[in-house]
Amino acid sequence: MVHTLSARPLCLATLCTVSLLMVLSRPTVRAQQTIDVAGLYQGENLLVVNETNPDGVGFCCYEVRVNGLVTADQVNSHAFEVDLRSHGLSLGKGVAVRLMHRPGCEPRILNPEVIAPSPGFELIEFEADDNGEVRWVTSEERGRMPFVLQQLKWGKWVDVVRVDGLGGPGERYYNARFKPVQGENILRLTHLAADGALEVKGEARFTSKADPIRFDYDPRTERMAFSEETQYEVVNAFGTVVLQGHGKEVILRYLARGEYFVNFGARSETFKKR
Repeated sequence: MVHTLSARPLCLATLCTVSLLMVLSRPTVRAQQTIDVAGLYQGENLLVVNETNPDGVGFCCYEVRVNGLVTADQVNSHAFEVDLRSHGLSLGKGVAVRLMHRPGCEPRILNPEVIAPSPGFELIEFEADDNGEVRWVTSEERGRMPFVLQQLKWGKWVDVVRVDGLGGPGERYYNARFKPVQGENILRLTHLAADGALEVKGEARFTSKADPIRFDYDPRTERMAFSEETQYEVVNAFGTVVLQGHGKEVILRYLARGEYFVNFGARSETFKKR
């Protein structure tokens, strides 16, 4: 009897061998290496020290992105500038920089503080009157960071006005306006850094004879109305602010059923949404 050998097992074995060789020969994919910094544009460029690539070919950093856009910076050198001025950024506005680099090395940013300055200033004068006019004078502002005027109400400090800072040495003059609440008004001035840090300086107090603000909740229309425009916030039973704004009317139809607190004017009240 003549036995015929099947070629199929040989083909399968050959294919398996080829497949294994293909897997073994694939290049290793390495995770993307990045360095990220973010802050506020202050009119200055970032300076980067760029090491030679560990394999001796090229440099560590091979691409720079500003607010997601690839730059034209000349990165193929031991040191280079990230030219933020060329991106048309407004002073004091947010900027995010990403350095793409090869594994085994890292470029170094020499002056990250130029986009992430610490808040700081000297307060020369800070005053407010019962009409809601606020004035202050500063000197030696570190960076063009915004001022946030806060008011003590509802048992906490609440942001009421934001004014962009001018920055730099010398005296700077500011004024703003807010809506006083009935009774005692307590204000403070803060300087806001890009990382959320606050420099708190200055406090002003005065008593206002403003009319008390009334509110009415209509469960049928699911609307809440105030007797005049006011800053407000709606807080759930867990203490989370679920709605906030400024106006005379609030639509509540999207809130879940339950009991809520509403802060407005100088008052806090409760209501139940059914």
